[in-house]
Amino acid sequence: PPAWSATADPAFSRKPRCAQVEHAQQCRCEPGFHMSGTAAASLCQDVDECELYQAEGAPRLCAHACVNLPGSYRCACPSGYSLLGDGKSCEDIDECALSRDNCTRGTTCINTGGGFQCVNPECPQPGGNITYVKTSPFQCERNPCPMDSRSCHQAPKTISFHYLPLPSNLLTPTPLFRMATAAAPGRPGPDSLRFGIVGGNNRGHFVMQRSDRQTGELILVQSLKGPQTIQVDVDMSEYLDRTFQAKHLSKITLFISAYEF
Repeated sequence: PPAWSATADPAFSRKPRCAQVEHAQQCRCEPGFHMSGTAAASLCQDVDECELYQAEGAPRLCAHACVNLPGSYRCACPSGYSLLGDGKSCEDIDECALSRDNCTRGTTCINTGGGFQCVNPECPQPGGNITYVKTSPFQCERNPCPMDSRSCHQAPKTISFHYLPLPSNLLTPTPLFRMATAAAPGRPGPDSLRFGIVGGNNRGHFVMQRSDRQTGELILVQSLKGPQTIQVDVDMSEYLDRTFQAKHLSKITLFISAYEF
């Protein structure tokens, strides 16, 4: 049976339109209303489309929230999202691009699902003779090592920071991030590479696999439910004639939103 709007608002109930047709009275309701009551005292009651289409297997009216209106309905989106032209889908508002953020000088605005984050990654300082200097807002480079310091040479030569906004419950498997190398001009490139996940994968949500000889991909293999923030560390080691040359570390921060859009 149709779902009636359970409200005392008179806008949700109206008198039917009636006419005499061949000595009989025929009554009808406007679209979005349904006849109720008796033949002698009939009334047009609003059909609550939001409630009606909540049944399992029914087509989904709205991507997020449905608001019942007299004779109709409208869709609404959560804070940080806007309603698309189709009247049902929600699209994230890019606060960074629209300068709606409050990030201070020295930080960078990263758009996320329904909001934003202000980031300013800092270079690690492991101590000893291993030191790093920031060469761009999202990259650190290791200072030259003493010739006899094995621990320094094995520490990451570069550390880069990456930020990825993701919807909740993203379908899997999905490639998230790619690492690759290129030879510097006038220098031979590595003849082999090794890729690995070195942090943030305790629950096995990710795998690292080679997509070609010079490229490795971080792949999401188990869905992540938001809202949550996860950091995954992946590295790439370069070898020449089976001898270790350098390691590059990428620190990837995933901002998973509360919604699936």
